[in-house]
Amino acid sequence: MPNTRGLRVLFFLVLGQAVLIGRSIIWPETISETLPWPASPLNTRFVSALYLMGAVTSLLAMLARTYAEVRVSLITVWIITGGLLLLTLPHLGEFTAATFPYRWVMFYTLDAVIVGVVLWRMRGRDPAPSGRNRIAPLLYVYAGVLAVAGAVMLVAPAFAVDVWPWNVSPILAQVYSVFFLTFAVGGFLCARDPRPEASRIYLAANVVMLVLILAVSIAYAERFRTGVATWVWYVVWGGGLLTLTVALGLTGLRGARPEPAAVRS
Repeated sequence: MPNTRGLRVLFFLVLGQAVLIGRSIIWPETISETLPWPASPLNTRFVSALYLMGAVTSLLAMLARTYAEVRVSLITVWIITGGLLLLTLPHLGEFTAATFPYRWVMFYTLDAVIVGVVLWRMRGRDPAPSGRNRIAPLLYVYAGVLAVAGAVMLVAPAFAVDVWPWNVSPILAQVYSVFFLTFAVGGFLCARDPRPEASRIYLAANVVMLVLILAVSIAYAERFRTGVATWVWYVVWGGGLLTLTVALGLTGLRGARPEPAAVRS
């Protein structure tokens, strides 16, 4: 099934929103125009790296030829926008008329509704064929680590603040958790689809994000706490970059062809 003009337009709009926050990786002072909560320059550039993953995803999805290439991206956009909206709603009473995040709430409400409707209309189309994805083990490891970290940060933000390698607020820890959980879902979905084209956008966008995260971490190394948490941070993200680079190489160079399904007797 081909990628449609409507989907390209949708991803173009998502690209614009992602770049609006992602630009803060260069101009951190602009984060106050979009993010409802205060963030230090380090946190600003970290959240910008997460959003730039969405920008790369949207750009590649606009260029994709088939729906199979963008299906996982569409699902992850819906989860992120809906998740951030649900995370924000309980905190709306904390804002004043002057600080109320009108743009944030409006964008994520529209995004979640529109993308949800699109997914509903596209349900059942172009289903994944049977078979086993050769890079599934790599994807499961990456997604599993993100799922555990995201779940802990979402339900226990105070604990996340204590073990985070630099100063972060509880609400920002939960914002990060939405991204981690979304990336985990994307990894699991890619692992279950044996078609190589179904994983390429996810892998490429995550590799770019991981490079940015490590670059930001190195640039702000003096802000990191001394101890195990910092070592774990670099090992996890460095290991993630190595894992997804290998997976992307296998997908792009060898095609990551699906292994035939076992024949049942």
